[in-house]
Amino acid sequence: MELRDMLLNGKNRVEIIPVDEPCAAINAEYYQADGSTNFGLLINECGGVTANNVIRLLGSNRDPNFRDINMFNIKFGGAGFLILGDDIFGGIFAVNFGAFSENLGSVFYFAPDTLEWEDLELQLSGFFAWLKDGDLAQYYGQFSAEEYEKLRSMNVKFNEVLHILPPQWSAEFKTESHDVRAIDINGYYRSVFQ
Repeated sequence: MELRDMLLNGKNRVEIIPVDEPCAAINAEYYQADGSTNFGLLINECGGVTANNVIRLLGSNRDPNFRDINMFNIKFGGAGFLILGDDIFGGIFAVNFGAFSENLGSVFYFAPDTLEWEDLELQLSGFFAWLKDGDLAQYYGQFSAEEYEKLRSMNVKFNEVLHILPPQWSAEFKTESHDVRAIDINGYYRSVFQ
């Protein structure tokens, strides 16, 4: 099976960014991953993935407008987990390789409204299916439907994240209007993993 078969032609608008083939070869060797695994498909067949202009997965891509999964994890990954990608709201998706006490191989989500890692209880194949056909608007239910659409339509770049004030974890978030602007993703990750 190809990654395209797992991600495209669902109810969500998923785009696969073209792979940087020399970069994919380096990443495949580094991770010892081939096309027989879902992770191997991700690094061998794409330079990144976007879903509904909200979620971005990393792939094999040295273009400065995107992020290479290996180089980004060298910078920001942690012992026992691999960063898969993130969303425009500041959430981070990672595969558990032992950093979290349970469910090895499960995708975890760093939630900006709780500042905690949550087990999505999905392996990569289930996560890909969710990207393709899941109710992403409902998942981001901390935003009203109108605000979700407004933020999604801002076309935040792959290397940016929304800086939202008051922060999503604060009590004021639910009662005040939000000041929103796009900021560089590297600075955001440095603040999360400091």
